[in-house]
Amino acid sequence: MNNLASITQVAMKRDLIDRALSELGQSFDAHGKVLATNDAPWDARVLLEVGGQKLTYHCEVKGRIDRRSVLLDLKARGLAVPDGLLVTTLLSQELAATCRELGMQFIDTAGNAYLNNGAGLYVFVSGRRTSELGLNTVEVATITPAALRVMFGFLADPSMLNAPYREIAPAVRISTGAIGKVFDTLHARGFIATTPNGDRVIVAPDLLLGEWATGYLSRLKPKLKTYRFSGPSVQEFSERWAPAYRESAWGGETGAAIHTKHLKPGACTVYLQMDETQALRNLVKDFKLKADPAGPIEVVEAFWNMDWFADAFPTVPLPLIYADLLGTHDARNLAVAKHIASEVTNHVRR
Repeated sequence: MNNLASITQVAMKRDLIDRALSELGQSFDAHGKVLATNDAPWDARVLLEVGGQKLTYHCEVKGRIDRRSVLLDLKARGLAVPDGLLVTTLLSQELAATCRELGMQFIDTAGNAYLNNGAGLYVFVSGRRTSELGLNTVEVATITPAALRVMFGFLADPSMLNAPYREIAPAVRISTGAIGKVFDTLHARGFIATTPNGDRVIVAPDLLLGEWATGYLSRLKPKLKTYRFSGPSVQEFSERWAPAYRESAWGGETGAAIHTKHLKPGACTVYLQMDETQALRNLVKDFKLKADPAGPIEVVEAFWNMDWFADAFPTVPLPLIYADLLGTHDARNLAVAKHIASEVTNHVRR
């Protein structure tokens, strides 16, 4: 990672931690201090003094959280451990309750908190609102479906981050005019930065991947043509159907099984270029598929140009498999998703 980008990201995270610790003392009898900001793979390590007890936590720092799926992603990545602490901006009452439900301890910049060390200490504060004007001003930049398409491209092929707009646009199927706004949003959210020589870099690959996955499931995928079918068994369909290069590919559990060799698929997800409707018709005819909203065979419109990002064939790129696995909310898939997330972020950091 570029040194300037790294320093900028560390400073932003430290500022958020300092604000959260300051508000903690305003909310209840507690004090805290930062012990380290280089606590890999965590963002920081803090010491909290609550009710006479001293507690050391490893911190995951996250900007604005507005969806339950983000918290599920964090849990899948291993945050819900006894010494893990989410530090974030203002968390709604509903999401604070979700943290408690998931066993994920947190503090936020409004003084809300959930702390439970399993040894007699229990704190739950929610509903407090921040009085800091301008807080989260850089966080309100909206991640649109167009932005999610671009984020997918950057995660699948990090070199695209510095490609000309005319190359990015056709790869992820958005207009060149929309790309500038996407870059502004990603800069404002702290996902990317620009080095002194003008190169763009991904500052926090893990955060970008998490935002992409939750955004894909909640905002982009619902806009795509998606069909569910019943027909052959998952095993039979997986063995008989073969994707066509640059026209279709495996996603979801089958894609993960092909890539990792560590998963027995319980469902199939196929991504299909649907510019020509005949491809879907042929699939339905060849395998005698029947429409079934609860069926195990899912066919999803490929939202990118499949002439790009084809290195992963016969599967879709790993960031999309990761999102698909999170969307299942299945514990066995979440374990594989965590492994895939590490692969994606390591690839981006190279």
